[in-house]
Amino acid sequence: MTSTVGIIANPSAGKDIRRLVAQGRVVSNQEKANILRRVFAGLIAMDVERVLVMPDMSGLSRPAIYDSTGQIEAELLDQVPTGSQNDSTRAAEMMSEMGASCIITLGGDGTNRVVSKGVNGVPMLPISTGTNNVFPRMTEGTLAGLAAGAVATGRVSIEDACRRSKQLDIEVDGKKIDVALVDAAVSRQMFVGARAVWELQSLYSMFLTRAEPASIGLSAIGARLKHIAIDEPFGLYLRFDGEPDETATRINAPVGPGLVSSIDVMGWRVLQPGEAMPVPLRPGTVALDGEREVELLPNTEVTVTLDVNGPLVVDVERTMALVTAR
Repeated sequence: MTSTVGIIANPSAGKDIRRLVAQGRVVSNQEKANILRRVFAGLIAMDVERVLVMPDMSGLSRPAIYDSTGQIEAELLDQVPTGSQNDSTRAAEMMSEMGASCIITLGGDGTNRVVSKGVNGVPMLPISTGTNNVFPRMTEGTLAGLAAGAVATGRVSIEDACRRSKQLDIEVDGKKIDVALVDAAVSRQMFVGARAVWELQSLYSMFLTRAEPASIGLSAIGARLKHIAIDEPFGLYLRFDGEPDETATRINAPVGPGLVSSIDVMGWRVLQPGEAMPVPLRPGTVALDGEREVELLPNTEVTVTLDVNGPLVVDVERTMALVTAR
């Protein structure tokens, strides 16, 4: 079987409205193209035979494909870019169908959320180029290519290389409509609008799959209450509305780049796997990994459930240690 790696790079990641309300970095398309060149170099060094690339309107992959001519088979997916989230989901589906053993992503939490919906069990290796990044890490492109190549060529097994992420399943009237990889934040804001969430006073409640002290964004609020890793079998529920209970507290957290804010938590507790929590607020919206996606409409039943069987994620440091040892 041909060793194959997929690459999905989002040219829009890291350019949302949060650049105007916090000191978030901007990753240019030129830098993303350079990251891809370094990823290709790592894949070639690990003798990967084929790389599948999602086409995009900015042509991020063109320099990398040109540089690697004759060294690796590079194939653009037969897909017309539309600029919508569906491009990334469909690209992941196509890559899994075409035999990819690992899918590298360039983007933030939002990019990886939509990619995860199409991977069908193929491990993801996320490189951070977004805003508030918890799911993807700041991984050097060459190392990402080497680690993905180690998985694709079988030098390191999936079981040894990967950690199992969790996700939050969003259901409306009993039907699953979407997922979140890190956080689902219920907001009093009525419309999707600019999608990004940055006004803490609008928060009603929040569900988290993980809460890590070194993270930034909404999940950092939960990290001040309890440390929860990517693969620990539970999550966190926080309530910002109603009467305070015995767990109520005030939190100071880095909710955005250069933005440390205070918020009153009225109550919180551990969220168990398979526990379906209703969302009673109407009207309002639910933001998935920082972007408002679900409108809370009258006469609908919305629930959020913690699912411990989320996507597999390549642990780059562990994988490279195994490559070195072997």
